[in-house]
Amino acid sequence: MAYERVLVTGGSGLLGRYVVEELRKNGHGVTVLDKKPPAQGVPYIEADIMDLPAVERAVAAHEAVVHLAGIDLAIKVPGNDYVRVNAMGTWHVLQSAEKAGLRKVVACSSVAATGLGEMRFDFPPQYLPVDEAHPSRPVHPYSVSKHLVEEIALSFVRRGALDVICLRPVLVLFPHLVEWVVRRERSGFRWIYYYVTPEDTARAFRLALEATNVRYDALFVTATDNASEYTTLEMIARNRVTPFPEIRAPALYTRNPRASVFDPERAKRVIGFETTTDWLRISEDARKA
Repeated sequence: MAYERVLVTGGSGLLGRYVVEELRKNGHGVTVLDKKPPAQGVPYIEADIMDLPAVERAVAAHEAVVHLAGIDLAIKVPGNDYVRVNAMGTWHVLQSAEKAGLRKVVACSSVAATGLGEMRFDFPPQYLPVDEAHPSRPVHPYSVSKHLVEEIALSFVRRGALDVICLRPVLVLFPHLVEWVVRRERSGFRWIYYYVTPEDTARAFRLALEATNVRYDALFVTATDNASEYTTLEMIARNRVTPFPEIRAPALYTRNPRASVFDPERAKRVIGFETTTDWLRISEDARKA
Protein backbone atom coordinates (compact mmCIF):
# COMPACT_ATOMS: atom_id res chain seq x y z
CA MET A 1 0.00 0.00 0.00
CA ALA A 2 1.04 3.59 -0.60
CA TYR A 3 0.69 6.09 2.22
CA GLU A 4 -0.57 9.57 1.44
CA ARG A 5 1.21 11.13 4.42
CA VAL A 6 4.55 9.71 5.59
CA LEU A 7 6.74 11.74 7.94
CA VAL A 8 10.46 11.17 7.39
CA THR A 9 12.52 12.46 10.30
CA GLY A 10 16.07 13.30 9.26
CA GLY A 11 14.95 13.34 5.64
CA SER A 12 17.48 16.04 4.74
CA GLY A 13 20.48 13.92 5.75
CA LEU A 14 22.76 11.83 3.54
CA LEU A 15 20.60 8.70 3.77
CA GLY A 16 17.38 10.66 4.16
CA ARG A 17 17.67 12.10 0.66
CA TYR A 18 17.75 8.60 -0.82
CA VAL A 19 14.86 7.41 1.33
CA VAL A 20 12.70 10.42 0.46
CA GLU A 21 13.34 9.88 -3.25
CA GLU A 22 12.59 6.14 -3.02
CA LEU A 23 9.30 6.76 -1.23
CA ARG A 24 8.22 9.46 -3.68
CA LYS A 25 9.05 7.30 -6.71
CA ASN A 26 6.81 4.58 -5.33
CA GLY A 27 3.74 6.67 -4.72
CA HIS A 28 4.11 7.70 -1.08
CA GLY A 29 3.36 11.24 0.00
CA VAL A 30 6.35 12.52 2.00
CA THR A 31 6.92 15.30 4.51
CA VAL A 32 10.41 15.84 5.96
CA LEU A 33 11.02 16.79 9.58
CA ASP A 34 14.56 18.07 10.01
CA LYS A 35 16.57 21.05 11.24
CA LYS A 36 17.44 21.96 7.65
CA PRO A 37 15.34 21.85 4.47
CA PRO A 38 15.46 18.80 2.19
CA ALA A 39 17.08 18.79 -1.23
CA GLN A 40 13.82 17.73 -2.86
CA GLY A 41 10.87 20.06 -3.10
CA VAL A 42 8.71 18.22 -0.58
CA PRO A 43 6.71 19.56 2.36
CA TYR A 44 9.07 20.41 5.21
CA ILE A 45 8.71 20.87 8.95
CA GLU A 46 11.65 22.59 10.62
CA ALA A 47 11.99 20.88 14.00
CA ASP A 48 14.35 19.00 16.30
CA ILE A 49 13.41 15.50 17.45
CA MET A 50 14.39 16.57 20.98
CA ASP A 51 11.46 19.03 20.91
CA LEU A 52 8.62 16.74 21.99
CA PRO A 53 5.72 19.16 21.40
CA ALA A 54 6.97 19.88 17.87
CA VAL A 55 7.35 16.16 17.15
CA GLU A 56 3.86 15.46 18.50
CA ARG A 57 2.33 18.12 16.25
CA ALA A 58 4.16 16.82 13.19
CA VAL A 59 3.45 13.14 13.78
CA ALA A 60 -0.26 13.75 14.47
CA ALA A 61 -0.73 14.99 10.90
CA HIS A 62 0.62 11.80 9.33
CA GLU A 63 -0.25 8.14 8.81
CA ALA A 64 3.19 6.58 9.32
CA VAL A 65 6.75 7.57 10.24
CA VAL A 66 10.17 6.65 8.90
CA HIS A 67 12.54 7.68 11.67
CA LEU A 68 16.08 8.44 10.49
CA ALA A 69 16.98 11.47 12.60
CA GLY A 70 19.81 11.16 15.10
CA ILE A 71 23.55 11.57 15.52
CA ASP A 72 25.59 9.34 13.23
CA LEU A 73 28.84 7.70 14.29
CA ALA A 74 30.68 9.82 11.70
CA ILE A 75 29.83 12.89 13.80
CA LYS A 76 32.22 13.09 16.72
CA VAL A 77 30.39 14.18 19.86
CA PRO A 78 30.62 13.27 23.55
CA GLY A 79 29.25 9.80 24.22
CA ASN A 80 26.28 11.04 26.22
CA ASP A 81 25.07 12.98 23.15
CA TYR A 82 24.72 9.80 21.08
CA VAL A 83 22.66 8.21 23.82
CA ARG A 84 20.62 11.30 24.62
CA VAL A 85 19.65 12.19 21.05
CA ASN A 86 19.37 8.76 19.48
CA ALA A 87 17.53 7.09 22.33
CA MET A 88 15.39 9.98 23.58
CA GLY A 89 14.66 11.15 20.04
CA THR A 90 13.34 7.70 19.22
CA TRP A 91 11.24 7.76 22.39
CA HIS A 92 9.75 11.09 21.33
CA VAL A 93 8.85 9.78 17.88
CA LEU A 94 7.30 6.56 19.16
CA GLN A 95 5.46 8.25 22.00
CA SER A 96 4.05 10.75 19.50
CA ALA A 97 3.04 7.98 17.09
CA GLU A 98 1.31 6.05 19.86
CA LYS A 99 -0.49 9.15 21.10
CA ALA A 100 -1.70 9.98 17.58
CA GLY A 101 -2.97 6.44 16.98
CA LEU A 102 -0.55 5.59 14.18
CA ARG A 103 0.02 1.94 13.38
CA LYS A 104 3.41 1.96 11.62
CA VAL A 105 6.90 3.28 12.32
CA VAL A 106 10.13 2.21 10.62
CA ALA A 107 13.15 3.15 12.74
CA CYS A 108 16.80 3.36 11.77
CA SER A 109 18.96 1.20 14.00
CA SER A 110 22.39 0.04 12.85
CA VAL A 111 24.66 -2.98 12.65
CA ALA A 112 26.44 -1.14 15.47
CA ALA A 113 23.67 -2.30 17.83
CA THR A 114 25.34 -5.73 17.85
CA GLY A 115 28.71 -4.40 19.02
CA LEU A 116 30.47 -6.47 16.37
CA GLY A 117 31.56 -3.49 14.31
CA GLU A 118 33.71 -2.36 17.22
CA MET A 119 36.10 -5.22 16.42
CA ARG A 120 36.89 -5.87 20.07
CA PHE A 121 39.14 -8.83 20.76
CA ASP A 122 36.82 -9.81 23.63
CA PHE A 123 33.77 -10.03 21.34
CA PRO A 124 34.42 -11.60 17.93
CA PRO A 125 31.60 -12.96 15.75
CA GLN A 126 30.63 -16.31 17.25
CA TYR A 127 29.48 -17.79 13.94
CA LEU A 128 29.06 -16.97 10.25
CA PRO A 129 26.94 -15.73 8.72
CA VAL A 130 25.89 -13.50 11.62
CA ASP A 131 22.11 -13.48 11.86
CA GLU A 132 19.71 -11.46 14.01
CA ALA A 133 19.82 -14.09 16.76
CA HIS A 134 23.54 -13.46 17.36
CA PRO A 135 24.25 -11.99 20.83
CA SER A 136 24.60 -8.22 21.00
CA ARG A 137 27.20 -6.69 23.32
CA PRO A 138 27.62 -3.03 22.38
CA VAL A 139 30.11 -0.90 24.33
CA HIS A 140 30.70 2.27 22.29
CA PRO A 141 28.09 4.93 23.18
CA TYR A 142 26.85 5.08 19.58
CA SER A 143 26.41 1.30 19.52
CA VAL A 144 24.62 1.41 22.86
CA SER A 145 22.32 4.15 21.58
CA LYS A 146 21.26 2.00 18.62
CA HIS A 147 20.71 -1.00 20.87
CA LEU A 148 18.45 1.24 22.96
CA VAL A 149 16.55 2.30 19.84
CA GLU A 150 15.58 -1.33 19.32
CA GLU A 151 14.67 -1.92 22.97
CA ILE A 152 12.55 1.24 23.07
CA ALA A 153 10.77 0.22 19.87
CA LEU A 154 10.01 -3.23 21.24
CA SER A 155 8.61 -1.74 24.45
CA PHE A 156 6.09 0.33 22.47
CA VAL A 157 5.05 -2.69 20.42
CA ARG A 158 4.52 -4.77 23.56
CA ARG A 159 2.28 -2.22 25.20
CA GLY A 160 -0.02 -1.18 22.38
CA ALA A 161 -1.13 -1.28 18.77
CA LEU A 162 2.01 0.26 17.24
CA ASP A 163 3.98 -1.85 14.74
CA VAL A 164 7.70 -1.05 14.45
CA ILE A 165 10.38 -2.45 12.17
CA CYS A 166 13.96 -1.51 13.09
CA LEU A 167 16.45 -1.72 10.26
CA ARG A 168 20.13 -2.35 10.90
CA PRO A 169 22.04 -1.04 7.87
CA VAL A 170 25.69 -2.03 7.72
CA LEU A 171 28.09 0.58 6.33
CA VAL A 172 26.02 2.63 3.87
CA LEU A 173 28.43 3.02 0.98
CA PHE A 174 27.81 6.56 -0.21
CA PRO A 175 29.82 7.26 -3.38
CA HIS A 176 32.42 9.37 -1.57
CA LEU A 177 33.25 6.43 0.73
CA VAL A 178 34.23 3.84 -1.89
CA GLU A 179 37.84 4.96 -2.29
CA TRP A 180 38.17 5.34 1.49
CA VAL A 181 37.06 1.73 2.07
CA VAL A 182 39.54 0.46 -0.54
CA ARG A 183 42.39 2.40 1.08
CA ARG A 184 41.34 1.28 4.55
CA GLU A 185 41.54 -2.41 3.73
CA ARG A 186 44.82 -2.11 1.86
CA SER A 187 46.31 -0.28 4.85
CA GLY A 188 45.64 -3.37 6.97
CA PHE A 189 42.98 -1.69 9.13
CA ARG A 190 41.35 -4.32 11.33
CA TRP A 191 37.64 -4.35 10.50
CA ILE A 192 34.89 -6.50 9.03
CA TYR A 193 34.35 -5.08 5.56
CA TYR A 194 30.55 -5.07 5.21
CA TYR A 195 28.56 -2.63 3.05
CA VAL A 196 25.24 -1.81 1.43
CA THR A 197 24.55 0.89 -1.17
CA PRO A 198 22.39 3.91 -0.26
CA GLU A 199 19.95 3.02 -3.04
CA ASP A 200 19.45 -0.47 -1.62
CA THR A 201 19.20 0.90 1.91
CA ALA A 202 16.47 3.32 0.83
CA ARG A 203 14.60 0.45 -0.82
CA ALA A 204 14.77 -1.53 2.43
CA PHE A 205 13.12 1.36 4.27
CA ARG A 206 10.35 1.50 1.69
CA LEU A 207 9.78 -2.24 1.83
CA ALA A 208 9.66 -2.13 5.62
CA LEU A 209 7.13 0.69 5.48
CA GLU A 210 4.95 -1.30 3.07
CA ALA A 211 5.26 -4.60 4.94
CA THR A 212 2.11 -5.87 6.61
CA ASN A 213 1.51 -8.26 9.50
CA VAL A 214 4.87 -7.54 11.14
CA ARG A 215 4.41 -6.38 14.72
CA TYR A 216 8.13 -5.99 15.42
CA ASP A 217 11.43 -7.02 13.91
CA ALA A 218 15.05 -5.88 13.75
CA LEU A 219 16.64 -6.72 10.40
CA PHE A 220 20.12 -6.51 8.91
CA VAL A 221 20.29 -4.48 5.71
CA THR A 222 23.35 -5.75 3.88
CA ALA A 223 24.74 -6.59 0.47
CA THR A 224 25.23 -10.28 -0.22
CA ASP A 225 29.01 -9.85 -0.47
CA ASN A 226 31.66 -7.89 1.46
CA ALA A 227 33.59 -4.70 0.68
CA SER A 228 36.80 -6.68 0.42
CA GLU A 229 38.99 -7.99 -2.36
CA TYR A 230 39.51 -11.17 -0.32
CA THR A 231 37.17 -14.09 0.23
CA THR A 232 35.16 -13.88 3.41
CA LEU A 233 37.17 -16.49 5.28
CA GLU A 234 40.46 -14.92 4.14
CA MET A 235 39.19 -11.52 5.31
CA ILE A 236 38.26 -12.89 8.72
CA ALA A 237 41.69 -14.52 9.09
CA ARG A 238 43.55 -11.40 7.95
CA ASN A 239 41.68 -9.33 10.54
CA ARG A 240 42.83 -11.59 13.38
CA VAL A 241 39.35 -12.67 14.46
CA THR A 242 40.02 -15.21 17.17
CA PRO A 243 38.71 -17.69 17.95
CA PHE A 244 37.76 -18.24 14.34
CA PRO A 245 33.96 -18.15 14.04
CA GLU A 246 31.96 -21.33 13.60
CA ILE A 247 30.93 -21.64 9.94
CA ARG A 248 27.26 -22.55 10.15
CA ALA A 249 26.64 -22.43 6.42
CA PRO A 250 29.75 -23.96 4.79
CA ALA A 251 27.88 -24.51 1.53
CA LEU A 252 27.21 -20.77 1.32
CA TYR A 253 30.90 -19.88 1.47
CA THR A 254 31.74 -22.68 -0.96
CA ARG A 255 29.12 -21.51 -3.44
CA ASN A 256 29.97 -17.83 -2.94
CA PRO A 257 33.39 -17.43 -1.31
CA ARG A 258 32.76 -13.70 -0.85
CA ALA A 259 29.33 -14.10 0.80
CA SER A 260 28.50 -11.48 3.39
CA VAL A 261 29.52 -11.78 7.03
CA PHE A 262 25.96 -10.70 7.88
CA ASP A 263 23.03 -12.88 6.88
CA PRO A 264 20.57 -11.16 4.48
CA GLU A 265 18.00 -13.93 4.62
CA ARG A 266 15.70 -12.63 7.35
CA ALA A 267 15.23 -9.28 5.62
CA LYS A 268 14.48 -11.17 2.40
CA ARG A 269 11.91 -13.33 4.16
CA VAL A 270 10.21 -10.61 6.24
CA ILE A 271 10.14 -7.60 3.90
CA GLY A 272 11.27 -9.02 0.55
CA PHE A 273 14.59 -7.17 0.53
CA GLU A 274 17.36 -8.44 -1.78
CA THR A 275 20.46 -6.87 -3.33
CA THR A 276 22.39 -7.66 -6.49
CA THR A 277 25.44 -5.42 -6.07
CA ASP A 278 29.03 -6.59 -6.50
CA TRP A 279 31.78 -4.90 -4.51
CA LEU A 280 34.51 -5.87 -6.98
CA ARG A 281 32.62 -4.10 -9.76
CA ILE A 282 31.87 -1.08 -7.54
CA SER A 283 35.50 -0.64 -6.53
CA GLU A 284 36.75 -1.18 -10.09
CA ASP A 285 34.31 1.42 -11.44
CA ALA A 286 35.47 3.86 -8.76
CA ARG A 287 39.11 3.38 -9.77
CA LYS A 288 38.24 4.07 -13.41
CA ALA A 289 36.23 7.19 -12.63
